[in-house]
Amino acid sequence: MPTSTPPRAAADAVRAQDVRREALRIGGTRVATERSSEVFNPYTRSLVGTVACASVEDVRRAIAVGKSFRPRLTRYERYRICYQTAEALRARTEEIANLITAESGLCKKDSLYEVGRACDVFLFAGNAALQDDGQIFSCDLTAHGKRRKVYTLREPLLGVICAITPFNHPLNQVAHKVAPSIASNNRMVLKPSEKTPLSALLLADILYEAGLPPEMFSVLTGDPREIADELLTHQDVDLVTFTGGLAVGKYIAAKAVYKRQVLELGGNDPIIVMEDADIAEAATLAALGSYKNSGQRCTAIKRMLVHQAVAEPFTSLLLEKTRAVRYGDPMDPDTDMGTVIDEAAARSF
Repeated sequence: MPTSTPPRAAADAVRAQDVRREALRIGGTRVATERSSEVFNPYTRSLVGTVACASVEDVRRAIAVGKSFRPRLTRYERYRICYQTAEALRARTEEIANLITAESGLCKKDSLYEVGRACDVFLFAGNAALQDDGQIFSCDLTAHGKRRKVYTLREPLLGVICAITPFNHPLNQVAHKVAPSIASNNRMVLKPSEKTPLSALLLADILYEAGLPPEMFSVLTGDPREIADELLTHQDVDLVTFTGGLAVGKYIAAKAVYKRQVLELGGNDPIIVMEDADIAEAATLAALGSYKNSGQRCTAIKRMLVHQAVAEPFTSLLLEKTRAVRYGDPMDPDTDMGTVIDEAAARSF
C-alpha cells in the first residue's frame, strides 16, 4: 500500500467552513430532534456536521406522508425535475465535491467524478421518463377477433419505497435510488449511511428546489439499529432497495420477507491477466481498480489471477504503479487515493 502522510494543519475551504447542523427532511419539512449524531472528517478527524437522529415515530410519519400523497407529475414534469437537478448539481460541483470529500475522505479527484456521475444519472432518468412504455395490441389476429385495439398504460403501483444507501458513494448511490423513483412517479423514504449523511440531505434540498413535490422524498438520518426494522417491516413500504455489505443484505432479506427487494451487495471482482495480455495496460487497470475511490466500491479489484508466464513482469509493473499513487490529503487536487473511512466496512463490500 502507498505510504500515508500525516494530516496538514493548514485550514482549507472545507475545514474552515461552519459546522453543518442538519435536521431530518420529512416531506420537505425540516424536523429537529432531541438527539443528534456527529459526522467527522476521516482524514483530519475534525467535526464536519451534526445530523438529527430519527425515532421510530419519525419513520412512521415519513412513511405516512409518502403514502397519503398521490403523485400526478406528467412525464415532462418528471423530466424537468431530473434535468434541473442535474443542472443544479453541475453548477455547484465544487461545493458538493468539497462536502463529499469532507464527510467521506474520498480524494477530490474522486468526489468531482462522483458529482459528474450523479448528474448523468438524473439525465438518464429524465430521458427515461419521456419514453412511453405503454403498448398497443391488435385484436383481429384470429377468425374470432374484432377489428379493434387494446391500449395499455403503466402506472406506479408502489406505496412507499424504502432506500438504504452506503458510505462509499454518498451522493451517487443516493442518485441511483431516487432518480428512477422520480422518473416512475413514486415516493421514497431514504436512510443514508450514518457515516456520510450530509450529501444526501443537500441533494434533498436541491430536489425540492428543482420542483419535486416534497411529499415524494424524505430523508431520515440516525442509528440504523433503532429505525431500520421499522423501515423494513412497515406495512406501507412496498419495496426495499439497499446497496451495501453482504451481512446487512442478508438481514434485510430475512426481515423484509414478503416485500419486493432490490439488494446490491457488491462482488469479489477479479482481474484476469492471460499470457498474451498487454501487461502494461493490465497493471494500470489493476492499480486503478484497487485504489480509485479509496478502494471502497463494489467494482474494486479484489483478486488478481495472473498467468504464471507473465506473473513476474506484471507484479513488477504493479508495484511500480502502486508506488506512484499519491496518498494523503484528500483535498489536494493531486492526491490519487483518499482516506479509507471504515476499514471493517470496506472489507465487507
